[in-house]
Amino acid sequence: MNNTDWKILIYLREERSINKVAKRLFMTQPSLTYRLSQMEKEIGCPLFIRTNKGVHFTDAGARLFSFAEKELQQYQDMKNYVTHEPNSISGVLRIGASQSFSQSHGPALLKGFVDEYSDIEISLTTDTSDRLVKLVKKEDIHLAIVRGNQEWPESDILLEDAPLYLISAKPIDFSTLAQQPSIRYRSDPSLDELRTRWWRQNFTKSPHFSLTVSDCNTCVEIVNHGLGHSLIPADMLPKCKPNVDRQMIYNSQKQPIYRPSHLIFKEAMLQSTPVRIFVDYVKKYFKIKDN
Repeated sequence: MNNTDWKILIYLREERSINKVAKRLFMTQPSLTYRLSQMEKEIGCPLFIRTNKGVHFTDAGARLFSFAEKELQQYQDMKNYVTHEPNSISGVLRIGASQSFSQSHGPALLKGFVDEYSDIEISLTTDTSDRLVKLVKKEDIHLAIVRGNQEWPESDILLEDAPLYLISAKPIDFSTLAQQPSIRYRSDPSLDELRTRWWRQNFTKSPHFSLTVSDCNTCVEIVNHGLGHSLIPADMLPKCKPNVDRQMIYNSQKQPIYRPSHLIFKEAMLQSTPVRIFVDYVKKYFKIKDN
């Protein structure tokens, strides 16, 4: 097996589609299918499960994928070392980011990184923070930027504390807020708990939920169009229209309520050059000083 085979496995894990992988590698679909069958013949056991919903790995295929990723990165690290060209470092970097973080910081952060390290191929997964933690644990992604204080036993870097804001299509009036439509976006349990605690501290009636949407950006757009109120982190405020009313929210001790962002990863992942470089880049982007 060679480096092309390793790439096939990595791309297949991302795409779950033979057709999409073939296009990424500039191969024909029959030639890729033949190569997959040759892998199974060479290894001596089934590696792939083909279904109507795509291609999945068997247990043996999953173990081979883990080996393939390390082999490909070692080869690319060797090339980087031999050529002594630090800005031409290559490799595959699988990043996870919470939906709201991706929508606020993601474009600028990734553009700056890609401009500097254009040979590193990035795969970005956006999801709720609690699900991203699980993906990092399973090593389906190398690292993740998550919101809230998630339970994570290994490397955890606080990037920023974003205060939460109440935004409303109408001027905010706490005496009538409980009767106005509330817009929620799907997130992790820690944000749900925070929102519920704040509401109970300020209102006796339950919120009047009129709509639940998939992400924070859609939520902001709904508020922009005059359909209710919601709680969002401060870094999403630039997506609000100027006429949208906004107020920072406070806890019972009159302190701002923050929604922190953390960069989490397994320490062993730093053995990968792209991971190590990305961690350093994110720390520089957020002006995080080493202890």
